[in-house]
Amino acid sequence: MSVDYKNDVLLLTCASGKQCSRLIPLLYNTWKQLRLAVNTTSSEELLKTKYPNATVVRADMSRIDDARRILSGVTTVLYIGPSLHSHETEIGYTMIDAARHESRHGTFKHFVYSSVLHPQIRKLMNHDCKRYVEEYLIESGLNYTIVQPSHILDQFPVEKLLQPEEPVFPARFDPQVTFSFTALQDLAEAFAGIFNEREKHYLAEYTACSTGPTSYADLIAMLSGEIGKPIQIPEKGYFESADQFQSMFAGKEGDVPPGTRDAIHRLLLYYNFYGIKGNTNVLEWLIGRKPTTVENFLRQKILEIRNS
Repeated sequence: MSVDYKNDVLLLTCASGKQCSRLIPLLYNTWKQLRLAVNTTSSEELLKTKYPNATVVRADMSRIDDARRILSGVTTVLYIGPSLHSHETEIGYTMIDAARHESRHGTFKHFVYSSVLHPQIRKLMNHDCKRYVEEYLIESGLNYTIVQPSHILDQFPVEKLLQPEEPVFPARFDPQVTFSFTALQDLAEAFAGIFNEREKHYLAEYTACSTGPTSYADLIAMLSGEIGKPIQIPEKGYFESADQFQSMFAGKEGDVPPGTRDAIHRLLLYYNFYGIKGNTNVLEWLIGRKPTTVENFLRQKILEIRNS
């Protein structure tokens, strides 16, 4: 007999980010008490406008008082940490400590952690940070579920490659190296199922890959076939790629902390040699259907762009 948890308070962190972009629409009309945590005023205003029936809160998750405040009265949390943050591990610890406090003094039941595929890859600093958070969560005494997505397929710049007559995809690393990709719709459905079934997923760790090993060159070739024109793939130099990647995380002064810089440099080197690959079976079981293929993703994306 299933239990309806949708009257409980569900907290999503980094709610204005990519992982929640497909998840919130799945939950918005079904969960009565949806709490969305963000870090900036602009994100707060955006989500309040877009989801007026949700509660939007702004917080610095590195502060224990903020972490406890946003977790107050919460039953389930999806914790998505800041990407490539120099204090990612410590922020994860703070949120887990706050959840432990709420479990002792409130209604907290379930900590869902969005980690990363293969956190045991120590050469990747961002993966290693999540490995420590996973360990801390496992030893916390909380009921947890760990979900490990891979490269997000939705970040592939289909729209930018549709527009020019002679499209170019500048590769930041060897485009022949293979990765497994995760489609955001698949990931959202997996999270929704975990929230809805709660106890069934206690103490579980799930990889979440939509595709088998696929290179960026494969992606380009498939998109080229769909749009009927060739796409060039020049490979950028290592330091140029690192500088451009760092600019995405640069603060107001235009630079990044040394820890973030080092994580980016290691990431690009690792991607050039190994890629990150996984199996699709677990995600298929979680969502009850075949995960999204690259071909289906590209066709749907092209259709959405052309109809917009």
